[in-house]
Amino acid sequence: MLHRITLTLLTGVLALVLQPAVAQIKLAGITEGRGPGATAGQSLKSGYLMAIDEINGNGGVLGQQLELTQFDIDTSPAAAEEATKKALVGKPFAVLGPQFSGITAASMKFTADPAVPQFTGGEASSLTRRFHPSLLRTSLSQSGSMPRLGALATFGLGAQNIGLIWIDNDFGKDGRDALIATFKRRKTVVGFDGSVKPAQTDCAQVVAALIAAKVDALLLYATESESIEVLKELRKQGFDKPIVTDGLVAAQKVIDAAGGATEGVLVHMNNSVDAPSVQMQAFVKRYEARYGRRPDLNGIKGYFSVQLLKAGLTVTGELDQAKFLHTVHNTRFEATRFPDLLGSVAYDFFGDLNRASYFAVIRNGRPQIVATISALEGGMVELPNGQLITLNSAEFRRELASVVLARR
Repeated sequence: MLHRITLTLLTGVLALVLQPAVAQIKLAGITEGRGPGATAGQSLKSGYLMAIDEINGNGGVLGQQLELTQFDIDTSPAAAEEATKKALVGKPFAVLGPQFSGITAASMKFTADPAVPQFTGGEASSLTRRFHPSLLRTSLSQSGSMPRLGALATFGLGAQNIGLIWIDNDFGKDGRDALIATFKRRKTVVGFDGSVKPAQTDCAQVVAALIAAKVDALLLYATESESIEVLKELRKQGFDKPIVTDGLVAAQKVIDAAGGATEGVLVHMNNSVDAPSVQMQAFVKRYEARYGRRPDLNGIKGYFSVQLLKAGLTVTGELDQAKFLHTVHNTRFEATRFPDLLGSVAYDFFGDLNRASYFAVIRNGRPQIVATISALEGGMVELPNGQLITLNSAEFRRELASVVLARR
């Protein structure tokens, strides 16, 4: 009897040992967990953790589960380099992050050869100008978004004399250069061109100089913490001209921290949790249920990166990095087939993303979408009532004028 029991137990143990393990697709997450990039980095990570769990809960990708190794780093190039080298030892299929452009620039040199797909939250144009064979944006680059942001000021407001305040880092310099080129093509004068340092809190001098320049409108291009300080100082000194800015300012944490200083600000949003789509609103509800807060643009970026990985592998049909990158660069992913991408998207050869974006106004502590810019027809906007009009038209200027006047 004892012999029979022992044999039965041994057979069970052998069955467990010999049972094939569930195949896994390895991923490495590298996000800013400490320092000035921690808020954005944590949001990016929250987005892709949610996507990984949802995909694994629905059977994975190509019958395999996603397995993440996470690296939370300081907001510094040296930390990004060290983490990326460690991550690649594990031979991940793809790298998720970092979020900031300067941190990505330090990381991406290690994923180029051999080419490991790397999803970056960074938007600086210089990242893809260098041509990286496997870098993929999770939102519009500055090359794609700056003409749209500039159009909000020039076409929408009809401003002829623009003031610029930008952050003095890679992200801000690239954005500033792209905006200057945009205004030059449209024969718009840049009457003030000033910058703030990363994490700068005293913005009185740059705001006073802006007001003295007597511009028609301000275009503010900075990351979250600097935008809060500039906006508070603008209101403190009584700046009463239209303010146009990037979607980072529409993050709820920025709106809340600015204490009313964002009211009436016009925003170009690369993507938006307020996008008028069933898929986006369903994503927002799931995110709120999981984390107890609304997602921001960085949360969308993180979620999108893993959903794009799934979509690309689904089309490719096999776990091959080179074939995956070829698929992504040569496929338009329609939202009708891949609803979890939260909109139709396409990539160019350099890894730059094309998708719809949004014009919004911040009203009563929330961004309200004014118009949608089609991913295919960048010269057209769609109003909330479904009407399509030309971006450079009297109709759009009248529509935006009513929004601006409502602030005053």
